[in-house]
Amino acid sequence: MTRVASLVAVLLLAPVMASAQNVAPADAGEFMGVWSLMLDTPQGSFEQTLTVKDDAGKVVAEISSDMQPEAQKITDVTKDGRNLVLKFSGNYQGNPFDAAITVTPDGADKATINFDVNGGQFTMAGAGTRTKKVAG
Repeated sequence: MTRVASLVAVLLLAPVMASAQNVAPADAGEFMGVWSLMLDTPQGSFEQTLTVKDDAGKVVAEISSDMQPEAQKITDVTKDGRNLVLKFSGNYQGNPFDAAITVTPDGADKATINFDVNGGQFTMAGAGTRTKKVAG
């Protein structure tokens, strides 16, 4: 029975795991570059800089802000339909967190942004504007 349950779990999760493969630079062209993100929070607006680039044939990203000037490298970059999804773990003032940033195209060099922390415990929404394009 245990083998059957394991097989069922693998078969059910296979499509999820397959869809979560990293994005090739050619498939992330509309996202490649430097983005200015303006997010709305209960404390007011929060600006971040997001850079999406090609690193040895793999799409990676870096995010930074005035509050956290040391860039956070993001290597878990996937696509969900037209959306680019960036997942990473971090630590803010001694508090570890998991985050997912969803970037949805919204016109030329524009995007809507959803920043999810710890599976919905804290979310921020906003807009992104690409300030610099890079080849992808």
